[in-house]
Amino acid sequence: MKYYDKNAGLFIEDTDSTLLYGKATDESLKTTLSKCILSASGWRAVMAESGDEEDRRENVSEEMLLIAVAAAAAFFDYLKMESPRIIMGQDARPTGRLLSAAVRRAFIAKGALLDDIGISSAPEIMAASHRYDGFFYISASHNPIGHNGYKFGVNGGVLSKEEIDKVIPHLKEMIETEGAAENLRKLILGASGEGLCNVLRGHNTAKRNALETYRSFVIRTAKTSEPFSLPFGIAIDFNGSARAASIDKQFLRKHDAKLWMINSEPGEIAHAIVPEGENLEYVRKELESQYKKDESFVLGYMPDNDGDRGNFVYTDKHGKAHILSAQTVFALVALIELSYDSMRGKKKIAIAVNGPTSLLIDDIATKLGAEVFRSDIGEANVVSLSEKLRAVGYTCRVCGEGSNGGNITYPAKVRDPMNSLMTFAKLWSVEGLYQFVMERLGKKADDKPSLHSVISALPKYITTSAFSSDAVMHIQSTDYNKLKDAYEDILQYEGNGRMPEGFSRWEVRQYEGSEEEIGIGKDHRAPDSTGGLKVQFYDDKDKAIGYLWLSKSRTEPVIRTMVDIKGNDKKLHDALLDWQHEMVKRADDRTLNS
Repeated sequence: MKYYDKNAGLFIEDTDSTLLYGKATDESLKTTLSKCILSASGWRAVMAESGDEEDRRENVSEEMLLIAVAAAAAFFDYLKMESPRIIMGQDARPTGRLLSAAVRRAFIAKGALLDDIGISSAPEIMAASHRYDGFFYISASHNPIGHNGYKFGVNGGVLSKEEIDKVIPHLKEMIETEGAAENLRKLILGASGEGLCNVLRGHNTAKRNALETYRSFVIRTAKTSEPFSLPFGIAIDFNGSARAASIDKQFLRKHDAKLWMINSEPGEIAHAIVPEGENLEYVRKELESQYKKDESFVLGYMPDNDGDRGNFVYTDKHGKAHILSAQTVFALVALIELSYDSMRGKKKIAIAVNGPTSLLIDDIATKLGAEVFRSDIGEANVVSLSEKLRAVGYTCRVCGEGSNGGNITYPAKVRDPMNSLMTFAKLWSVEGLYQFVMERLGKKADDKPSLHSVISALPKYITTSAFSSDAVMHIQSTDYNKLKDAYEDILQYEGNGRMPEGFSRWEVRQYEGSEEEIGIGKDHRAPDSTGGLKVQFYDDKDKAIGYLWLSKSRTEPVIRTMVDIKGNDKKLHDALLDWQHEMVKRADDRTLNS
């Protein structure tokens, strides 16, 4: 029997079709698993059967389907419940349909009480998951279309690194055990036909409930109440993402926003997925065009495929549309929310960010009497850090990764462009907030709230985009600990001599999980040394004015390097980035030859 998603109008599954063909072997399973990246940020791989990361077809190999079964079984066993209530969903990638079919059967065979909401945004399923024992989400976030993967967790957030590290060995054990392919085939074939049909028949009801829960959650997270208004026009390039099947269209219109949309059907993926750089040109041009017809159009956004990241464009006072960098989006949200707390008289205000978030955040926090705390990269790490801060009495409503854009606003545990939009709307809806923000920035406020004037008043910093080609380095050494040792040796030898004019000193800051350590060497990092490393620079007044960043990607086989520098000296930024690349390359060569 064929089942369809009434919300998105998409085909879900034909229960009479064949999913497995008996081709996978134990050895082919092991080989396929070796191509997967397993981390707290998600389990990901190129899952298009062709192996081409840009493949737009839905075909998935039997090996990948069986690994999906093992991933679902590993999470089920982690929950340690006889019949846990689990909600599952997927982003809008073409491979998601078949992977969902495998995962759905695995959970039913294991005995889960399952609701499947199909194509759904990550913030949507995580908000809805508060009513369940756990969630399982099929997505590769911002990665290219042929990739896919899995995120899972409890209480609205993905599992922490410590908890994921308990699940990964169990997954590997299931794949590496003799007879693994047959065992996993038996599990998927053991799903009750009646149980499968019940889940598919219940899909549309489960989806409606999830959307309503999510709408309420967005309102509660924004610390506002009905009625409120979004008194401006918004251009949206959904790029066929899961947000096209979420609350955005109805929610924004209900609250007075005017909308102009492109690529607004789920699965209508028109261009590259990551909401950075040239990919934002589509919505920038649409916003500029709409402004010429209606000057209320001041904002636009584009989400990634699972809809947790959404970066923005805006119009200036002359109607020219500009792309906001990821770091600026996060800084803008931080400025407004920290000002909102400060204006209301909150004490011990803090913000939790990752290591490569621009020092612009520190500049803003200083103007508002707030404190900045840093963790390693990874959404779970900044969420964990913010929880620790609240536990010891801090007001910490916002956390996030400036290097990725977007914000995580308590009680949410995931980034969400809806939360960013609600924050921007506060400039119009909270009396006196716009004037308070401009006063703290030392600038004159316009007669009416203006997003452009706030953006123009932000302190100036130049930061390497985390997704630019300049930020990615392919290296040959695989021992990240040795690479760091070699890098630190080079830095100590030439660091003082190569610091630019106006720099007084530097120090190394190292990150693991939710912890930040100051110091060089193994004593300041975990044994596996998977975390990031930052060289932070200070001026003669001992004020932090820039950094070099180095980290190993957990979701892609690359090293990421970045530079952040106060001011607008692009030549200085580029010179520091060249120096960073040079040190990493020399450290890589030294590690290989040691």
